[in-house]
Amino acid sequence: MIMPHPVRHSRIPFGLTLAVGASGASALGLQMVWARMFALGLGQELPSTLGVITAFFGGLAVGSRWGGRALDRLPSPGIRCAVLEALTAFWALATVLLVPWVAESSWQWLGPAPGVGLHWVVSLLLPGVVLLPATLCLGAMMPAMERLISGFRADGLRVGPLYAVNTLGAVVGVLASVLWVQRRWGLSGSVIGFAGLQCLCAVLFLWTGRRVRSVEAMTSTVAQGGDRLDPSRLRATLWLSGLLGIGFEVLATRLLSQVLENTVFTYAVILAAYLLFTALGGALQNRFAPKASRALGWLLPGVALSVAMAGWVLRQTPLLVSMLRGGMGTLALPAMVAEFLVASSVVAPPALAMGMLFASLISEAGRHPRFLGVALSWNLIGSALAPAVMALGLIPALGTRWSWILLGLGYLTLVPGWRRMRWVAMAGWAVAAVALMSLPKDLHLQTPPPGGRIVTLREGPSDTVTTVVQADKHRILRINQRFTMGGTASALAERRHGHLPLLLHPEPRRALFLGVGTGISFSALDAHPGLVAEGIELVPEVAEVMPEFASHNAHSDRLTVRVADARRFVRASTQRYDVVIADLFHPARDGAAGLYTREHFQAIRDRLSDGGLFCQWLPLFQLDTYGLRMITATFLEVFPDASALLLRLNADTPVIGLIGGNGRHLWSPEALERRLNQPSLREALKPMALAEVLPVMGTWFADTETLKTYSQSVGINTDDHPFLLFDAPRTLGPVPPKGQALLSELLDLQRPFPEGLCAGRPADECRRFRAYLEARDAHLRGLIAESQGRPEAAEQGFLRSVVLSADFTPGYAQLITRASLRAHSDPNGARRLLNLLIEARPERTVARDLKVRLGL
Repeated sequence: MIMPHPVRHSRIPFGLTLAVGASGASALGLQMVWARMFALGLGQELPSTLGVITAFFGGLAVGSRWGGRALDRLPSPGIRCAVLEALTAFWALATVLLVPWVAESSWQWLGPAPGVGLHWVVSLLLPGVVLLPATLCLGAMMPAMERLISGFRADGLRVGPLYAVNTLGAVVGVLASVLWVQRRWGLSGSVIGFAGLQCLCAVLFLWTGRRVRSVEAMTSTVAQGGDRLDPSRLRATLWLSGLLGIGFEVLATRLLSQVLENTVFTYAVILAAYLLFTALGGALQNRFAPKASRALGWLLPGVALSVAMAGWVLRQTPLLVSMLRGGMGTLALPAMVAEFLVASSVVAPPALAMGMLFASLISEAGRHPRFLGVALSWNLIGSALAPAVMALGLIPALGTRWSWILLGLGYLTLVPGWRRMRWVAMAGWAVAAVALMSLPKDLHLQTPPPGGRIVTLREGPSDTVTTVVQADKHRILRINQRFTMGGTASALAERRHGHLPLLLHPEPRRALFLGVGTGISFSALDAHPGLVAEGIELVPEVAEVMPEFASHNAHSDRLTVRVADARRFVRASTQRYDVVIADLFHPARDGAAGLYTREHFQAIRDRLSDGGLFCQWLPLFQLDTYGLRMITATFLEVFPDASALLLRLNADTPVIGLIGGNGRHLWSPEALERRLNQPSLREALKPMALAEVLPVMGTWFADTETLKTYSQSVGINTDDHPFLLFDAPRTLGPVPPKGQALLSELLDLQRPFPEGLCAGRPADECRRFRAYLEARDAHLRGLIAESQGRPEAAEQGFLRSVVLSADFTPGYAQLITRASLRAHSDPNGARRLLNLLIEARPERTVARDLKVRLGL
């Protein structure tokens, strides 16, 4: 005979409410950290993030269905909750060592370049195996907490508030994890911190549950009378609503990342917005919604209609982002608030309706004796399948628009039969269906620039890739609308990315190029006789559209492009390379910071042959001072004899390269002279003005001591403490960093002349080299002044470069161009410039001939 509990309180103790919220915070905080840990280990952020989501929901499903049976004999539900929290904390601590070990082992299973399908399968399944003990316990927590709370509530209104409080705690956990915890404590420290919070929850559950003794007594009032949904229909509705709800989250995140900044904070704010409004929906359910058996007729069409409305709002988010751009400042919190508002404009109505639907269904499940855990498991199974169904199935096969439409229509298929529907619900069903089918065709959010057109569009699991023909007929490659990966207009400059590092090696035979993009930079390697090279590209869709740039990236079969994650490829490969080149990676983009960690640099050094070298190109126009100093300090940790070179003469988008070697002196004029004597290579280098020794040696920019002085007193970017991941997004504010400002800062450093590069060389050659470097720096200062709107200072810089070196000609060319353009509007100014050039370089006839031709 089941006896009712002797004491029933009308109010839930505050300590229990706090424990339920803190439990949600710790669970989602751990999810965020684990996703980052698996991303660093398995490679590529989205598969690892979705893998952790799948692991969470899969483990939660099993745990909610069967996880609590082993604890049924415990004397009270408070002890049960405490044990589950303690077990989760224990396994969380174990993952600090387990996840890196499993990730390292996976490199051997997968190899350096596994197929895309295999990579996704492993990324989705491996976290589930590793995290299973913890997720099982978390899955058993919801039924356990419901039984505990039922000891304090006699009215049966338990699950809705429980779900709301737990989810609100999850919102706090998500935001705290990325805003403060991971940045301050690192990944391992964050896991330990959240495990400690779970231990605190265990204590709170023990303390607040001490007055509730009988587990069986909790079932005495759950079997209430009235209309109830058939259990089989309830299971089906819960399963499909879980699949559709998380599918919507995955798809909304995928699309919103294209209009937001796509940093580590972007995913967090989208997830927080989704969780917050589902929690509010759960809280509203008990107050306003009728029982599920009567609510589905209008609630399901309401969810479908809200999904359609969200699609129309999504199409307007680029405009909303431009309006809020001023709020996306250099501080993390204001930028997150602005991104949160944009994300909420899209996800709020659907998430609110989904939260009400879920809470209504779960409350209905609570009315069936001992059915809550079973019901939860069906919902969670659908949720676990959603990432794979959406990312690997619907989006690549149908595109984002039809995937969005099918999500909304899926809710309409759950509406009860037409005979039971009222006319209001039927009208809602029809309106929702029409609204969904009329969603705009460009829901993918890809728009061409003014005067341009999109010629190819590929929607993959993680990225949308387009090839765009601009108004000037040049082509560019874009990822997710916001990130341009090069184009034909800058083809000559892009080829320098490949040529310069190779020229610093005396005899390269094998090279590795990380970040192929359009393939233009990579194709430059084909000009080096006898070189065999591999190019690594992360995004499969980028590799698919490379033929669109065939006129600029054609190469022989000595060059091979592989689709793989750069971090994993480097660690899993056993090949040795004479030269490794890492192209430009925007450090603020989610995942790119992992390519600037000490562990990654060390893995590259391990792949270098004796005398090999590594070049890491750095975009100064996408960095601030702190980020550049941190990357430099991290590079010096692995390559203590590093130096720097300048890619080209440009002040608006300046690029430098950090050069590190494995034993051999890199800057050798003798070896370079031998390389340039190869006729085919020399011809290939002439369009880039790199066919002579002096212009190549003239790219030298800073020695080891200068770099060490510049980067002292900053942290090292590591896998466990990825400071750059959280600091680099500051560069994505409304006023992006100006490349000329950071370039000017570097020019102001005390950079001694590299006497070692002249060792054993004739004195006149060393004098010319010194003059060339001084002239180059003067010219750069002129370019900086020009970009800052100071034409007189710019001319002074160009003229100084002409005076300093007869070998350095860009300054002379700049002033000739200026004089030609000024001849009609300002003949006196043009005459003055030409006279100065004739005086500085009387041996050159260009200025004198131009003066005569213009009649000056």
